[in-house]
Amino acid sequence: MQTHTLSTPATPNKTNEDLILTLAHNEHLLDVLIFDGASTVSEQHYLDAVLGDPAWFVQQFALALQQVVAPDVSQADSVVRALDVMRGQHAALLTATVPPYAWPIAALTWVRLRDADDTGHADGGVQVSVYALGDCKLFLLDEHGASSDLDPYVNPQEGILKTAIEQMKRDGLDEQARWAKLLPMLRDRRVSQNTSVQPSILCLHPQGPFAAREHSLSISLNTSKSARLVLMTDGFYRLVDSYHLYDDSGLLQACASQGLPALMQELRAHEAGKSGAGAVVKKTDDATVAMISF
Repeated sequence: MQTHTLSTPATPNKTNEDLILTLAHNEHLLDVLIFDGASTVSEQHYLDAVLGDPAWFVQQFALALQQVVAPDVSQADSVVRALDVMRGQHAALLTATVPPYAWPIAALTWVRLRDADDTGHADGGVQVSVYALGDCKLFLLDEHGASSDLDPYVNPQEGILKTAIEQMKRDGLDEQARWAKLLPMLRDRRVSQNTSVQPSILCLHPQGPFAAREHSLSISLNTSKSARLVLMTDGFYRLVDSYHLYDDSGLLQACASQGLPALMQELRAHEAGKSGAGAVVKKTDDATVAMISF
């Protein structure tokens, strides 16, 4: 397996709130994780005034996870243990009075790959275990160039926000006025996410078990010697769902044939040439992609 990764901030002078983590436990077991820290909807940062709270959260969680992750510990248990470690290490900081809408959250997609020598599969295959919270994307590009969405998920909030933005544009509201109307909606949503008894995103203080999407699949390398797994944050996926420059299959084939830097450059060039980014809250976003080749 070969892994290629790329992550860029929304603008060169902005902190990147995305993160990629790759952990090779041994020659047969690989963990690849992508994080998308949700931009703050607070007027200030409470946990790290330099990095910003979203970037602090994903970086500190990744560090804590590396202390507890192990081949015999499930992804779900590892997430819970990492949060326990993180809260213990930063107990003094986390006692600060932070409004519920200001606690940082993040999307996370984690793939664990075990090859045949570790699983005992006779077909030379790879077992893939998926753990996902939030709206990162995960695709398989097979040897025939066909794509499969391995973790279909529609964030219902995105549709609500797009409808609201489109209506405000029709009403003639400028960007500043649109943001003023959106902010209460975004804060209410953040409170709901941080206080849910079944959180569907990664958060610091879950009030119950995470409602993660967990599933497994097998990739047979006898028939898929050029198969690729591609993980990406929604900032990179704008090439499809916001800008319509590709469909899913076309984007994956372009990643495989042109390389990730070329696609990232195309994304940023398109954004630089646009007057606004359509019905999205931010004109540009952090963008992250990881491609695992077999």
